[in-house]
Amino acid sequence: MSVPSESPRGGGRLGLLLLLGAGIVFAIAAPIGLLTVPLAGLVLVTRFRRPGAVVTASLFTGISLWWLAQIGDPPDQVIRAAAVMGSAAFVVTFLSTSWSLTHRSLVAIGVAAGGTGALLAAARTSWPEIHWWVESRVEFGAQLMLARLSGDQAGAGDDALVVQLEAWFDSVIPLMADFFPATVAVQMLAGLALATALYRRFAPAAEVTWGKFRDFRFSEHLGWIAVVALAIVLLTKAATLKVLAANVLVVAGLLYTLRGAAVAWFGLTLTGGPGFLTTGLIAFSVMFMLPVVLIGAIFIGVVDAGLDLRRRWPTPQERT
Repeated sequence: MSVPSESPRGGGRLGLLLLLGAGIVFAIAAPIGLLTVPLAGLVLVTRFRRPGAVVTASLFTGISLWWLAQIGDPPDQVIRAAAVMGSAAFVVTFLSTSWSLTHRSLVAIGVAAGGTGALLAAARTSWPEIHWWVESRVEFGAQLMLARLSGDQAGAGDDALVVQLEAWFDSVIPLMADFFPATVAVQMLAGLALATALYRRFAPAAEVTWGKFRDFRFSEHLGWIAVVALAIVLLTKAATLKVLAANVLVVAGLLYTLRGAAVAWFGLTLTGGPGFLTTGLIAFSVMFMLPVVLIGAIFIGVVDAGLDLRRRWPTPQERT
């Protein structure tokens, strides 16, 4: 008899409402299919005992099929292909391994990246072409917004604001196109995490490896991938290769940031948890010193990857 990998779920209806609210926010900020496709895959491979679960499976499958059937530009098709391949890999690892959510998600992103690259090569579509499409779409949206502001506002001060926004867009739009792969990867990470959380609600008997945030960690081998990507950025002269390596660094940086934050949170739990004042200081630091906080979190995450700081700190039980 297998033992569930998680403790009984808590939170009740409030937890489910919070998850559904997070799903709505995700749908506004990211393609909905990056959430519904992996969730549909998970529920379809699960043997449910409740009639309502069939309705749930049908709902997410229908949304996923509707999203996949939409006609879109090449960047949209790239995202859909990545969602299908990444979700398939995620479901396979869910069925065949006991890996953590982080490692399953990283494997899914790796499969999606490799498969999408192979599809682009087979279709004779290059990265510069995808880059052009992304830049053109963002620029078109920015021009519409600036035209609306110019038409609605009047006065020299407002004209100056429009000029400043236009200059800002001119500098940001190329970056948004450059880091399109990293953006999709981060959205996939969020979608897979949210899909797993919702799946745990709809399939309460399922065994899902889901640890606490304070224990968040990943394989040290990711560090070598980041080192290789950094070497490519610093040493190579091929522009396309440099951009793709920079995208890998962005995703790795996010993971190390989360790891550093988990180490900090672990340290706070050893003191009994953050109080009201500590929570306020953390919020203040994040709001007004974000670059410093990010650099500090990445540094702690890198150090923890090599030294595993949380295993070296005594727990409250070990102290007594």
